[in-house]
Amino acid sequence: MKILLCFVIGALFAGVPMAEAQSSPEKNFKAIAWKHLSNIVAFGPRPPGSQAHANLRQYIKTVGLQHADSVTEIPFTFQTKSGQVIPMYNLELKIEGTEGGRPILLGAHFDTRRFADEDSDPEKQKQPIVGANDGGSGTALLLALAEYFKEHRPRRPVHLVFFDGEDYGVKFSNNYFLGSRHYAESVSRKNEEEKPFCVLVVDMIADRDLRIYKEVYSNENAGWLVDLIFETASRLKYREFTPRPRYTIRDDHLPFLRVGIPAVVIIDFDYPHWHTQEDTLDKCSDESLYIVFNVVAEAVGMM
Repeated sequence: MKILLCFVIGALFAGVPMAEAQSSPEKNFKAIAWKHLSNIVAFGPRPPGSQAHANLRQYIKTVGLQHADSVTEIPFTFQTKSGQVIPMYNLELKIEGTEGGRPILLGAHFDTRRFADEDSDPEKQKQPIVGANDGGSGTALLLALAEYFKEHRPRRPVHLVFFDGEDYGVKFSNNYFLGSRHYAESVSRKNEEEKPFCVLVVDMIADRDLRIYKEVYSNENAGWLVDLIFETASRLKYREFTPRPRYTIRDDHLPFLRVGIPAVVIIDFDYPHWHTQEDTLDKCSDESLYIVFNVVAEAVGMM
């Protein structure tokens, strides 16, 4: 079994795109992001504590070592009501900027849900989801951005942070956003000049029918950043971004807002396969992923 796992992981790493192979960024980064998403989904469901979760952590670190200036794994634990201690890990890839200053934090959760509680089939509700869009798409986007920012250095440093435990809790509980809560609490104790300049979280951004609206918490607490993102999308002529508020969503941006750091989430919540066994790769689009890639890369370049 160990030999088989090593073979599978090695095969996936062999498909990791290398910077030296680039010629046309517009063509290749679309393919690069999609290749990452395909590789991520191939690991299967990735809840904390699973072998697939460990394999994906290694994959993220491997890609990070190719493209980032530094790679850090940040372990922490979560204790359940029954007393079980669950090991969890945030991953941080740092890209140095050309002018310095406070970093821009780009975040996504890489874990997937332990159960498909929104599935219509009661038997399927007991099984973990593969999370192609919910967990996979944001992770793939950050990995592609690591390669992009290595070659197109932003002015400010960029920290790409992969949060664990976003989807760990049961419905209506507070056991969500565990990784972003841990990370936000940590950065809140830093000196002001070391704290993130702003935080941009991406989640569920590869839906074939991409429709992104202004999220209410983001718009109310970091309106300037929301406006920058949607103005960027408009300038790039992406009609998939609709510049009006629609959903009020709890996500990995909230822990940062609570400690006074401007934070927004880019999310397409009109996704019928959310938290079901149908959240699979065929429900995703390389074009949708690439649209968000372009908007985020362009917006970061303006900060």
